[in-house]
Amino acid sequence: MSKPTVILDLAIDISYYAQEIQHLMDNAINESERKLGRKGIFLDEDKFNIVLKGGAGLAKKLEKEIHREVTEKEGKSYDNRSNEMNMLALSIILACWSGWVFKAKSVDPGRPEDSRQQASAVNKYVESLVRNAINAGQKLGDDGKPAYGKTQSIEIS
Repeated sequence: MSKPTVILDLAIDISYYAQEIQHLMDNAINESERKLGRKGIFLDEDKFNIVLKGGAGLAKKLEKEIHREVTEKEGKSYDNRSNEMNMLALSIILACWSGWVFKAKSVDPGRPEDSRQQASAVNKYVESLVRNAINAGQKLGDDGKPAYGKTQSIEIS
């Protein structure tokens, strides 16, 4: 897998956000297991109520950091209280968490071999999926109009 090109060197510690999402995931899983009295169950309502709500709060913090860093480098930035900046920050956090979790699970000697292989299979494509999603989004925005009614595929490469 090729190493991503760094366009701007922003001084943001993204590992903090990945760790916080993992804490939220742990809390949500524990809550689901408590409700059901069974291990290994993760209810959608807990994903939404705990992980996404908490992630949205984390994104507000990250969007301020992004705004500060971009303003420092460019002299201006998009409004850091906007929906767009909040969604950008949330997507960065979730992309980082996804990169970490599949990589970590693919090399964890404490996991069963089959589980490591499954994680490894997905890990091979995390970067290309995220990068291709960004490229697809940029193509959708080429004409300056909303994405409504448009189609744009992403490929796993």
